[in-house]
Amino acid sequence: MNKPEPTAKATIPERFRRLKWNELVCHGDFVANGGRRLEPWEGPNGFRADAYVKPIYRRQKRRPNGGKKA
Repeated sequence: MNKPEPTAKATIPERFRRLKWNELVCHGDFVANGGRRLEPWEGPNGFRADAYVKPIYRRQKRRPNGGKKA
């Protein structure tokens, strides 16, 4: 018997986070394309992330390393 192949999901790097439902989408955000990659968002700005069908991602802000000792 042939088993159905799992659907392809985008592989999201850890440096990206999914927007919460109430966050506003803006240029610089990313959306998963049909493959396994993220594409820059090219749509309109200013609407809530839950209004779009596909999940929208944003780069996480870098955190300071703190006081590492040499």
